[in-house]
Amino acid sequence: MTRKRLTDEELDALVLRALSRLPSHGPSPVFLQRVMARVHLPQPYPVLALRRARAWVSEPRRALALASAYIVVATAGLAVAVPWLIGHVSAIGTGFDWVSAQAVGAMRTLGYAAAEFAVTSGLTRALSAVPLRGPALWAVGAILAIGYAAGLVGLRFLLRAPRAHHVAVHVDA
Repeated sequence: MTRKRLTDEELDALVLRALSRLPSHGPSPVFLQRVMARVHLPQPYPVLALRRARAWVSEPRRALALASAYIVVATAGLAVAVPWLIGHVSAIGTGFDWVSAQAVGAMRTLGYAAAEFAVTSGLTRALSAVPLRGPALWAVGAILAIGYAAGLVGLRFLLRAPRAHHVAVHVDA
């Protein structure tokens, strides 16, 4: 028998065939699954940081504080940026001047229409006939204050959180 020199590809194939014939001494798949079920893999730091931040923000007082801080920062940023843009960018300044002129004109027209309606309908005569001196002024003020207080009490009642002692308990006898 002659010994033939094998090429690299043939030698690789021969080694792979010989290795594939060897018996497997690894754990069974069931054992592997049971072991891996007990292994605790730590969460990546960005996931942990996101969960902690979400839990921290989900507390009502902190969420309210963050929302308030965001409102203050956004308002301050806009209070600086908008006037600067209006003053330094000519197209924005021209557009702002046009929009403000249109708004002032619309308000003037609305004011004239309201005044004309008040005069022609007799509303001004009726209002000028109401005596708002002495006891009548106090009565109107008291009615307005009572109405405002009733509105506040109603809103407080509607917006309060549910109370824990109102939970129904069912006991099987």
